[in-house]
Amino acid sequence: MLERLLKGKKIVGVVCNQFGDTGKGKIVDYLSEWADVIARGTGGNNAGHTTVVNGVERISHLIPVGIVYDSMGKYNILGNGMVIDTKVLSGEMDDLDRDGLTYNNLMISKDASVIMPYHIKQDRERNQSQEKGGIGSTGRGIGPCYTDKIARRGIFIEDLFNKDVIARKIEGLRKFKVYPEEDLDTEKIINDLAPYTERIAPFVKDTINEMHNFVRRGKKILLEGAQGLLLSIEYGTYPCVTSSDCSLNGTASGVGISANMVDLPLGIIKYPFMTRVGKGSFVTEFGGADSEAYCAKEGDIYYEVNTYLGAKFNLNEIKKLQVEKDFVGLKKFRQSANDCIKANRDKIINMINSEDEFLQGVGVRLIGWEFGATTGRPRRTGWTDAVAARYAVPINGPLMILTKADCLSGVDSFNVCYGYNTSKFTSREFNRSDDYLRSVKPVYRTYDGYGDISDVKDFDKLPQSLKKSISEFEKFTGGCVKVVSVGAEREQTIVR
Repeated sequence: MLERLLKGKKIVGVVCNQFGDTGKGKIVDYLSEWADVIARGTGGNNAGHTTVVNGVERISHLIPVGIVYDSMGKYNILGNGMVIDTKVLSGEMDDLDRDGLTYNNLMISKDASVIMPYHIKQDRERNQSQEKGGIGSTGRGIGPCYTDKIARRGIFIEDLFNKDVIARKIEGLRKFKVYPEEDLDTEKIINDLAPYTERIAPFVKDTINEMHNFVRRGKKILLEGAQGLLLSIEYGTYPCVTSSDCSLNGTASGVGISANMVDLPLGIIKYPFMTRVGKGSFVTEFGGADSEAYCAKEGDIYYEVNTYLGAKFNLNEIKKLQVEKDFVGLKKFRQSANDCIKANRDKIINMINSEDEFLQGVGVRLIGWEFGATTGRPRRTGWTDAVAARYAVPINGPLMILTKADCLSGVDSFNVCYGYNTSKFTSREFNRSDDYLRSVKPVYRTYDGYGDISDVKDFDKLPQSLKKSISEFEKFTGGCVKVVSVGAEREQTIVR
């Protein structure tokens, strides 16, 4: 079935039709065996793509997940539309070395923007804390870096190899007083960047021309999206959006090609629940404003398994490991939390089946392990919004992939939103205005729950209630579901 889906295709795009965190990592990994080139075109290390292969979890933030196929001669590209923290990128290369994985065919665009130390500092001071009025950014410097790019004062990867260019651009920042003077120590900045510049130097290429050559040679190209359409600066719930256009259009232009060249666009939708991280409207959110406020505070998986499942994790010890970025040390805690969730699955299902919407949201978050791969923050949870999906179809294309359906196996029932109640009428149209979306109420259709689907291999063998909901979802959105993910592993993927 996968061969039939991909037959005759040359460029496939995998993007998200929601707020991100929909499982792009797994799908890109699943399709990477087909591809010759895997390319990413937007965002930076604010993204986190998770894959599980033979029970081993990997999380990447910059390098495409297809890098695990490097030894097979596949190319992985960080495109011109990305913003790159060279320290983080060097760290990911160190991780690959430690895991015995090669990256000989990695290409880093000379035209990608560089996240500078002053970008990170400004982002953390102005945008990260929701409690202080920020939008809940990741604090990685993404927004300020894109701001400098648009304001024609950005520093690009190729600039790192010319100290005079960097000095001139930093002097321009001083002239216009964009950043505090103390943050613009040119010599220190250059010296701090030097080891990372040296590390990435062999991989820096003119990736736009490389991509054009791949197209001319008929190579099979897989575009790896980042974040989601509803967070796009062009199409998302402004102002609570990311700083790049993470639609199919932006993803394609971010690697130097036209979206018209993508002959198989695939939009991912988490179903029948969805998530959002950070501040912003979320029509179907469990617990509404209470949940948004709760998720804005400091908390993570360990806090929730302690609070709701009676675990006894030492939160201070874990916090210390998180601050030190000791991912090896955290691994045992992560596994223990996962074991705790599995052991308490019945209790969590009862939480989801309860009439307490806030508790439902916690239950869905726990059972889906809905905590940011980049930030570790709790993701806000709610039922899948078909109105938003209907909005996404004309932008990202009609072909859809549904993920996470296996997580809700065992619930009594589930809902899908098919309209918004306003003060005057019921609307079936999405409006990207944050104020508008906060003013409406979801109109749901309710479906019977279903049992375990993790071993289902054929779409027709899925439970009747789930198939009925998918059929009605397709009819409403104008889309067509081509793939259903029923688990984290590669083989737990149904191609229709």
